[in-house]
Amino acid sequence: MSAQQSGMVCNRIIESFLEKLAPFGIKRFYYCIIPDELSNVCIVTDDQANILNSDGNEELHIAKMIDLKKMRFAVASDPEILKFREEFLHRFARNDEGYQLSGPSIRKKYNPYIWPENTMPERRKRSFEQLLNLYQIRTRISFYHPVKDKKGWIGICNLFSSDKRGQVIDNISSTPDELETLLREFAETFNALAFKTINPISNFRVLSPTCVEILSLVAQGCSSEEVGKQLYMSERGVNYHLDRARVILTARNRTNLVSKAYQSGLL
Repeated sequence: MSAQQSGMVCNRIIESFLEKLAPFGIKRFYYCIIPDELSNVCIVTDDQANILNSDGNEELHIAKMIDLKKMRFAVASDPEILKFREEFLHRFARNDEGYQLSGPSIRKKYNPYIWPENTMPERRKRSFEQLLNLYQIRTRISFYHPVKDKKGWIGICNLFSSDKRGQVIDNISSTPDELETLLREFAETFNALAFKTINPISNFRVLSPTCVEILSLVAQGCSSEEVGKQLYMSERGVNYHLDRARVILTARNRTNLVSKAYQSGLL
C-alpha cells in the first residue's frame, strides 16, 4: 500500500505551493523527512533494538539503511504521485542510476538535484518510460532541507515536471535563488504543520503505532496496568513496547523516555 497524504497540511497551503512552482514547470511534489546520511546519527530497526545497550549513549539511533518503502505519510500534491513513488521504489529504484546518486550527500554538489533522464538498463528502459508517461513525468528534482533542532534528520522535497529536463534547467537557471528560497520556505512550513505524521521514527515504523499510543498514555500519567486496560493488552505486553522504545530513544528510565518522545516530536 502506498503512503498516504498527511492531513495536517491544508489544501490551501499545497495549492499556494503549486502555484508558486508553476513558473518552473513543476506540477507535482511530495515531501517527507528521512535520516541524513551525512550525520553521525544512525538508525536501527525495531528488531535490532533488542541487542543494543543504551547505557552511555545519549544520542538517538535510527537506521541509516531505513526501508523507504515503509513510509506511511507524506505531504503531497496529490495521491497519484505517492502511487508513482510506491511503484518506482518497488520495481525500478534498485536499477535507477539517478536514484543511486540522489541521497542527501548529493546536496554537497547540487541542491536542488535534477535527476538524469531515463538511466535504466536497456531491458527496463521501456517499462520505466511507460511508468513515467502514465504519471506524466519527464523530469524529477530532489531538494534537501535540514530539519531545525532535529540532529540527523533532513527534509526531502521530490518535485516532478512534465517538461523536458533541459527546459526545467532553463527555468531554474533564469532565477537560481528564487526556487531555493521557495523550497526552504515551504519545507519549514510542512515541518511545522505535519511533523507529527512525517516524523521518521513513527513514519518509517521504527516505532509501531501501538508503541506511540502507549507512549502517549504513559505521558498522560497512566501506569502500565492502566495502559493495558485501555488498549486491551497485558501489562507485560505494554512493558515490552516501552522497553523497545527506551532502547531506540536511548532513554534511561520512563520519565526520560517521555521527555525524549516529546523532543523527538512523537508526542
